[in-house]
Amino acid sequence: MFDIKAYLNERKKEVDEYIERYLPLNGEGPSILRKAMRYSLLAGGKRLRPILVLTTYEIFGKNDKDEIMPVAIAQEYIHTFTLIHDDLPALDNDDLRRGKPTNHKVFGEATAVLAGDALLMESFNLLLKSTLPPDRLIAITKIISRAIGTDGVIGGQVMDMEAERDKKCNPEIVRYIHERKTASFIRACIEIGAIAGGSEKETFEKLSRAGTLMGLAFQIVDDILDETSTPEELGKTPGKDRMSGKCTWVKVYGLDKAKRKAQKLTDEAIEILDSIENSDILKEIARFIVERSY
Repeated sequence: MFDIKAYLNERKKEVDEYIERYLPLNGEGPSILRKAMRYSLLAGGKRLRPILVLTTYEIFGKNDKDEIMPVAIAQEYIHTFTLIHDDLPALDNDDLRRGKPTNHKVFGEATAVLAGDALLMESFNLLLKSTLPPDRLIAITKIISRAIGTDGVIGGQVMDMEAERDKKCNPEIVRYIHERKTASFIRACIEIGAIAGGSEKETFEKLSRAGTLMGLAFQIVDDILDETSTPEELGKTPGKDRMSGKCTWVKVYGLDKAKRKAQKLTDEAIEILDSIENSDILKEIARFIVERSY
């Protein structure tokens, strides 16, 4: 039996080693800014997004660290930028992230904003350290910009706040929000790995569809865990979505139906991946997403 948790732990260690290499404490810029960036970047987390890049890239028989590690780690920079900003008082106003006080609680709101900004900018600087051919780097940059921008993570966050403010929540709204706020970036990480690996168009499109399904399943499980988990397990304050009036899958469908939806989306993703050679580990990650407890 393949041990997915052992695999993810080993890849996480690898990712963390490269983060230390790319963003040491001593370097360019104000030391307080680097401390704030590193605080959130190294606070923990599953490293799912860079692992998705690496795992998808390796489907195509590739294993060139100089090509792929800068690209993979850049996605963790971007993910951490979104978390720092999501936690701010003006957005979700969270006190805990990855089991530690949120960035603005430690460094102040202004520095937290700037630390998130710096991580986003440095992600593109890091991306350009890759030895991938320029045409692939351009394609990857387009994928990232689309996934994070106005009709991606940031647009989804805006609609999340709008739904909370207007107290509107139905199946169409919850899917609209989370196809952008969560699924678009998870899909993008799989697409990035495919582009870096030299995927043909048909395989790329299959991986993209599977990525959307996995991303939606990930968010549904997050919504379920917010209702059922503890602060120690979750690494943040549970029950916050309900208290804030967020539009969630649990709010729309209830716990049991939300669980069934997450499993159905995962089954659909795995069915797509069944048609792609060497995708067994990616399928195990899809199963992990829906079965996880954190």
